[in-house]
Amino acid sequence: MEKKPFKPLYTGVFSITYLIQGISQSLFTTVVPIYLVIQMGAVGGSDIGTLGTIVLLPFIVKFLYGMLSDKFSLGKFGRRKPWIIGSSFLAGIIWVLIPFIVSKDNALMLFTIGGLLIYLGMAIADTAVDGLILDNCPKEQLGRVQGICWAFRSVGIIAGGPLIVAIFIILEMPIEWVFFGYGIAVIATSFFIFLVKEILVIENVKILDNLKTVFGKRKNWTVFSFALFNAFVDGVIFLFVSLFILFQTNYLTFTGGVIDTGAIEESENLIIYGANAFIAFIIGIGVVIGAIIGGYIADFVSRKLAFYSSMIITTVSLLLFIIPSPWWVLLIFALLVGSTNGWRNSGFSAIVGQISAQYPEVDSTYYATCNSFANIGTVIGLLMTTLILGVLEGLEYFLIFSVLFVFMALISNLGIIPFLFMDPEEYELE
Repeated sequence: MEKKPFKPLYTGVFSITYLIQGISQSLFTTVVPIYLVIQMGAVGGSDIGTLGTIVLLPFIVKFLYGMLSDKFSLGKFGRRKPWIIGSSFLAGIIWVLIPFIVSKDNALMLFTIGGLLIYLGMAIADTAVDGLILDNCPKEQLGRVQGICWAFRSVGIIAGGPLIVAIFIILEMPIEWVFFGYGIAVIATSFFIFLVKEILVIENVKILDNLKTVFGKRKNWTVFSFALFNAFVDGVIFLFVSLFILFQTNYLTFTGGVIDTGAIEESENLIIYGANAFIAFIIGIGVVIGAIIGGYIADFVSRKLAFYSSMIITTVSLLLFIIPSPWWVLLIFALLVGSTNGWRNSGFSAIVGQISAQYPEVDSTYYATCNSFANIGTVIGLLMTTLILGVLEGLEYFLIFSVLFVFMALISNLGIIPFLFMDPEEYELE
């Protein structure tokens, strides 16, 4: 095993990777749903939920990608970089191809299948980058480094929608070509990873023996359960909060379970893109603020406090949406609910990252397994959302979403149960 010094430059490279991933998330949560509504005339709310669920599926099996990047290397390129660059190329090339094949008739299917492949590439790259972070970063800095990375992912979420809309308006170009340009950026920025040297080099990784150790310990299943419950509300926050505010401001209508542009003229479609992007901008600012606060608390105060405080703010922020409010108040609620994502995930990353470090040969696999369970939680949350929208589709939309937000506020606290059984000595610094 060879140890090399950690460099601040590496945090910058990791952050750029997270930034690009954030932009992709922004496209699928703030641009693609509106694009589909405009392209197809109307889209079922359950179709949007199903799209969000399907594209997330590759993140459910992140532990498989962790095994690959832990075990298999490519000569001097190491065991992380080939997976980062190759999978980023897969995601980028799909974005590049979309403008040439999209049409009104195939838009929903194209973004479902293409999104599945895009998220597959993102998931593999994300897992390998997580491995590099765990290899490189001292445990005393995990909360801050992960917080910074989450903040940059949030900058992508902030900048993605608004930047695309700005380019769309200023250059008067078809939005399909923005997809093309973003695909090129995904491929090009993946090569920045060559600036990072692998700090931890382990020869002859006995991955099967280590997997038996990881999955054979009951305490690790408690950690995996914690990861599962921690992410139930993430999909709702990024996919449906913006749409809910657009319903409230009458930019979109939600009748009989179907989302459409109502009385908005085609010439005003840019207004919808702009409004949705601005809401995502506000949510993203919240995520950055929450990530910084959560990371600071996790590293300098207590990781237990970072977790419990995030539970409180998540519950309160979701319940606020059941209060009938003007649009500017809804934006304040959006800022607050966005902060819960960064707050929860920076604390979560510090906790499971430190536990992962107990298994240096398969730290990426362990961390990716935790993220797999987290993504399963996100998918379950979206499935529950789709079910609620389907069962209550005949009711007035505000009542439907009130039920949804109350339900999510309640289940967001389920993570407290496994967390109570986790040993603080394994995740607290002292």
